[in-house]
Amino acid sequence: MSFVHHAIARALPYVPKRLVWQVSRRYIAGEHIRDAYRIIQGLNQAGIKGTLDVLGEDVTTPEQVMGCRDLYLGAIRDIASQGLQTGVSIKLSELGLRFDESLCREVMESLVASAQTKGVFVRIDMEDSSVTQITLDIYRDLRQRYQRVGAVIQACLHRSSNDVAELLQQGLANIRLCKGIYLEPASIAYTAAADINQSYNRLLEQLVEGDAEYVGIATHHPDLVGFAFDLIDQTNLAKSRYEFQMLLGVAESLRAELVARGQPMRVYVPFGEHWFAYSARRLRENPHLAGHILRNLFSRG
Repeated sequence: MSFVHHAIARALPYVPKRLVWQVSRRYIAGEHIRDAYRIIQGLNQAGIKGTLDVLGEDVTTPEQVMGCRDLYLGAIRDIASQGLQTGVSIKLSELGLRFDESLCREVMESLVASAQTKGVFVRIDMEDSSVTQITLDIYRDLRQRYQRVGAVIQACLHRSSNDVAELLQQGLANIRLCKGIYLEPASIAYTAAADINQSYNRLLEQLVEGDAEYVGIATHHPDLVGFAFDLIDQTNLAKSRYEFQMLLGVAESLRAELVARGQPMRVYVPFGEHWFAYSARRLRENPHLAGHILRNLFSRG
């Protein structure tokens, strides 16, 4: 059946969107920001913080950049006025990084400045390796003036240990640690799952033992969560200095277990018109979910 699931995942562009949505709605709040607010309110009531994640990247015009800016500014205002326990995650390619770096920097600073005054945290998301250096450079520049901003490190990249060491030395290690989802060449990245997991554990240990300001432990893998638990116990790490982070709709039983044990938890809540592309990526990562589409194809109604 695994072969069938992989085949369905590859054929996803040809599957009616209404069927894909039957699976995708587990991972995506909806097309509109109000859908995300509703989900975040529910998470907050369960003692879980959120991060608002606008789907979409690689805009191509200044007009699109301004549209993204206005969306984020509105979200920051709403988060503050509604008292939502959530931050925002921003991809720099949504702000024109790939075609106008100066515009990207200008808009990003306006967003971080607004978030700072309203008590909202901004996480600069990490994208593929072609923009890793400039993304970290922009983060470092912003952190000279603003506290409510953090970066992301991807365990799959060979360079990440050096990046972590530099951020620790500079006192700028407010880091979300994730595996990384982009397909990268073996010359610069680990490609085997076991190697990526080992790198994740090494980096987490490096961050915790290096006295990182804050660590977002972003994983759904039980073994990595177990390693993190052991490390937290061994180092007596205060809950004010870390949190577990997961994606909406993923590993919900593990998430519930962590919350029940009193662990700080944050869930990323994606929304937006570009939900189909995000869904395709989620299904490629978890082909067994394609079985739901297969059943819906032959279900009645």
